[in-house]
Amino acid sequence: MSCGRSGGVATDVFKDISFELPKRGKLEAAQEIGRQCGLAWFRDGVGKLPQGLPDEIKGWSERCRYAWRGGLMKGWHGAEEEAQGEGKAEKTRGVLVGYARVSTQDQRPELQLDALKGAGCAKVFVEKASGALRERPELQAALQYMRPGDTLVVWKLDRLARSLKQLIETVEALEKRTIGFRSLTEAIDTTTAGGKLVFHIFAALAEFERSIIRERTWAGLDAARARGRSGGRPPALTEKDLQQARALLTDPEIAVEEVARRLGVGASTLYRHLPGGRSGVCG
Repeated sequence: MSCGRSGGVATDVFKDISFELPKRGKLEAAQEIGRQCGLAWFRDGVGKLPQGLPDEIKGWSERCRYAWRGGLMKGWHGAEEEAQGEGKAEKTRGVLVGYARVSTQDQRPELQLDALKGAGCAKVFVEKASGALRERPELQAALQYMRPGDTLVVWKLDRLARSLKQLIETVEALEKRTIGFRSLTEAIDTTTAGGKLVFHIFAALAEFERSIIRERTWAGLDAARARGRSGGRPPALTEKDLQQARALLTDPEIAVEEVARRLGVGASTLYRHLPGGRSGVCG
């Protein structure tokens, strides 16, 4: 294994690769340089993709760096597939499908699209919606389009989900359909052993968070009971309110709905506290 490193990347592994970008077609060139780096990195015997950047590309634009990262993944995985048997690996891996999301209509997804296309995505679905929304039609369209063996690719994890719970649920749903998941920025790939390990850790953290919330909830309820209070929401109507309601309902000219409106609640709430309504009071 090479020992010269910069930012987590063994730069001497890339010593035979030119990092000079042309004046035109920089993104395509950056992707091709990344692909060559991926091949060299795999041949060097490294079991996973590098996390950092070589010094040679740190002066590049952000788009060129993402194109390089996409090419790196493409080259590394291509070399891995070839080593495992080209025909068998291609059949198992399927196609790459990209998903890009921007939060508002004002934001533009070009940076994400360049990175996804640079990673080799055959098709890209673009969403313009807040990540907090559960209903995302373009994500659903992407999932319906995909088949077992395909891989969903995003630029960053927060493009797919806005919480750890939502992220885990989405990836678990993909796994049940034998669909892989990649995040370019975090270099996570669930089709590899290392990527699956990362999400097992995430799932364990999510369960730990849920257990902490349950423990705090029960502790709060126990403390409230110790002070003579019970858990749950306070009643909508107090005993004083009910006395007033009973008095009003003795007048047949006043409707139940009018009594409820005076008390600031719905008629159904009043009926819940006074079963039978007027008949229950006057009967």
